[in-house]
Amino acid sequence: MRNFASLLPASGLLPVGLALLVGGLGGCNSYEMFRVTGFEQATFSNDADILFVIDNSDSMQAEASDLALNFNAFIDKLTSSEGSETSRVTLSDAVDNYIRETSGDSLFIDYQIGITTTSVQPNDANNLQPGDEGTFVGDPFVIARGDPDARIEFQRNLLCGATCFSENDVPSNPDFVCDEAAPEADGEITSEYLDCLCGAGAWTGHCGSGNEMGLEGGLLAMCRAAPTPPEECYGYDTPNGSGTSPTIFDDSQVGTGAGFLRESANTILVIVTDEGDGSYRQATGDSDPEVYTNAFAEFDNPVRVAVIGPFYDGSDADCLDGAQPWAVERYQNVVGTTLGTYIGITSSPADGCTASDFSENLDQIGDLLANLQTLFPLQTVPDVATIDVYIDNVSITESPLLGGSVETNDPEWGDGWTYEASSNAVAFHGNAIPGYNADVRIYYRPIGGFPRELPTGF
Repeated sequence: MRNFASLLPASGLLPVGLALLVGGLGGCNSYEMFRVTGFEQATFSNDADILFVIDNSDSMQAEASDLALNFNAFIDKLTSSEGSETSRVTLSDAVDNYIRETSGDSLFIDYQIGITTTSVQPNDANNLQPGDEGTFVGDPFVIARGDPDARIEFQRNLLCGATCFSENDVPSNPDFVCDEAAPEADGEITSEYLDCLCGAGAWTGHCGSGNEMGLEGGLLAMCRAAPTPPEECYGYDTPNGSGTSPTIFDDSQVGTGAGFLRESANTILVIVTDEGDGSYRQATGDSDPEVYTNAFAEFDNPVRVAVIGPFYDGSDADCLDGAQPWAVERYQNVVGTTLGTYIGITSSPADGCTASDFSENLDQIGDLLANLQTLFPLQTVPDVATIDVYIDNVSITESPLLGGSVETNDPEWGDGWTYEASSNAVAFHGNAIPGYNADVRIYYRPIGGFPRELPTGF
């Protein structure tokens, strides 16, 4: 534990209110003093509420079958009988499309999944289609880990309500045999399979707006799921200064997504689109996502954004296929701000802009989920020398460097923690990775001096 004197301002004097509080501690040890004088990071959770925001415009028809097939593989692994009964699972660099199950006691993500779409247009609240304005798709719309019919329900929600299919573009297989209890695609999405899964013809007619708004759709879904939605949910001045709000969210919409956001859980928005973001709260041409990152910050749940979107490296726009560079950069910027991940829905121009492998894309989403256990973003930039880390009230030391080097980006860390300046986060390594919903406390002095507010409870 670091010396209390190291936490004093340069003058060596505490603010009056803080000095009185510390003076009242009497026989408190240095750990307790640090809790008062430093900054306490919010606690840690292995729970992940994963919201897929699916582009259901007609421009996605070409990708629909590949997307659906890979989501089938994803959900097969996610809700396998082994996975639903095993008490410890890691979502990491999966060998078979998404998830590799392990028996490590400290590696476990308790997930639940919902789906909405990028279709957000001002409309009559009484005539919304599933997925519009952040509404959730499906019944049930929350797919939880361990649900016995999770695989089928997820397939139904995705394919029957959140994917834009044109009947003329879906292949036919007259030999398909429908098992209504457990529909299987047999490696190909056909009209007969969709009739079996959704009901005859019920899978058509779900194409949404051509102005794709992934960030707005994700935000409105969170608004519907929050017990007490923040003020940002209820309207805003449009960027063009007209002062009119294009959202229909009001008190009648509160609770329409109840059950999706769990207390203290991590919220992961996974936006799947071949376009950039055209959300209303940002002016056309504005690639800065600050309006949305600020809105996400008003929720009690930490938010990360992952995007499977158009390939764009900032210079070569050959793979954008009509998407606006600034709109794609908006997604890339929000990913960087929230410590998410951006994945090309196509290959690079050098590789012909061909459709990317969704199994590999979902592997990378799995890496992001695995990082929920190992990477802990901080709320402000710390004086690294003052960082103290506790897991279940046990002090955790900094990780020793066992091999490689930070400079060559191949360090091999021993048990403990390290500070990663690039992401302003504390990373855990080896046996120090927190167990399921462990009590993780990170105390530090912000570089800017003492925090404006004392930690909760003091």
